[in-house]
Amino acid sequence: MPLVSILMPVFNAAATLPAALRSISSQTLREWELIAVNDGSGDASLEILDRAAQKDRRIRVLSGAHVGHIESLRSATALASAPLLARMDADDVMHPRRLLVQVTRLDSPPHVDVLATRVRSIGPTGEGMRRYIDWQNGLLSHQDLVTNFFVESPIAHPTVLMRRDIFERAGGYHDPGWAEDFDLWHRMRERGARFEKLPRALLSWRDSDRRLTRTHAMYSEKRFYEAKLYFFKRHPLCKSPVAVWGAGPTGRDWVRDLLRAGIDVPHVIDIDPKKIGRTIANGRVKVVSPDDALSTRPGLILGAVGSRGARDLIRARLLDQQLAEGRDFLFVA
Repeated sequence: MPLVSILMPVFNAAATLPAALRSISSQTLREWELIAVNDGSGDASLEILDRAAQKDRRIRVLSGAHVGHIESLRSATALASAPLLARMDADDVMHPRRLLVQVTRLDSPPHVDVLATRVRSIGPTGEGMRRYIDWQNGLLSHQDLVTNFFVESPIAHPTVLMRRDIFERAGGYHDPGWAEDFDLWHRMRERGARFEKLPRALLSWRDSDRRLTRTHAMYSEKRFYEAKLYFFKRHPLCKSPVAVWGAGPTGRDWVRDLLRAGIDVPHVIDIDPKKIGRTIANGRVKVVSPDDALSTRPGLILGAVGSRGARDLIRARLLDQQLAEGRDFLFVA
């Protein structure tokens, strides 16, 4: 029985698939199987996979009509036989020691259920993606990861090695209408999973205009917001009252939807003197200064400011007040 089952959906990836397969075959850890699901590709992907499988019996190929990324992952998971599940995409490249380093860490204390790695970017990468990678690569510990789950996904899905038992207890891959990995991390978090990220870049992550995250509606900003709101309303910290820091568009959205959910929002915090003293949500919630808000400290503070650099400034102010992230405040933008 293999130690690691690698799950890899493939759709029209002939240009990048050979490099991905070479990086898998070059792994220094040999006890793996690759479950490659050809998702109705119209190019040479299936031929490339079949040739690779003929050379290496550890490669298993499943092919069928185009059913989409999540159904392909489900099919791969159903065929997997190992106690550890690794993700890989057909346009990325593994470091030769990726699986060995990850398995070694999972075999060592303290216990970890979901182990990611840092990434390096290959291919044309825009400024926004570079900032995202820098942000993501800076989050390593369990605490840093789970407290940032409502900002954006702090884990690159194809870097993950996870224990199959916690994956199955969380229900595996769902299709909720938003990103399947973001959804899975939250369901695992709710079941007490421990997360960690290795401080090594063990995956070369390819950015392109063809990536699903850029082309499919389930990865849109609107869907991410819906996912954040859904999981926040289930979070133990979601208790009235919740003060929102940010009177801009992002903060107003959160105030509106928290009120609709029956959660008390006593006030909105902002530093803009033009906003302080005004009301939002049809006059229901007053905008106050940080000094006024922090003099009372009513419940949780939800940071909802989308402008660049604002999160760090707000965090510094709250930490200076001896408040703890993940207990007294949480960021959603």
